[in-house]
Amino acid sequence: MADNKEIVERYYERVFNGRELDAIGEYWADQEMVERMTRGCLTYFDAFPDLHISIDEVIAEGDRVFVRTTVTGTHDGEYKGIAPTGRNVAADCAEVYRLDGGKIVGYWCLLDVAGLMRRLTEEPATARA
Repeated sequence: MADNKEIVERYYERVFNGRELDAIGEYWADQEMVERMTRGCLTYFDAFPDLHISIDEVIAEGDRVFVRTTVTGTHDGEYKGIAPTGRNVAADCAEVYRLDGGKIVGYWCLLDVAGLMRRLTEEPATARA
């Protein structure tokens, strides 16, 4: 069986970057989390159709896997009430997964939503002459 680090890395590649939403159930032990993750993915894929997650760092110890990522995409759909801006944005994310028997049983996420919202709503700086 694959180790926890490989499981989480494969999860990112298949589900987030590969858009294989049907595969979410292969990774999560709890059906409620499968449904929540599916809804969350759809929300982000609708708002950022070209969303991509780059894994910057993975640390695995025991039953826990820490992943630091950069999320990028073009804001071509509504996000949290903000109409599409067409802006290319990036946000930092840190997540911790707890696995048991090859399935995710615990999850914690910190996404820089405030920074993302600022990038979508603030007027871009203009160059001075």
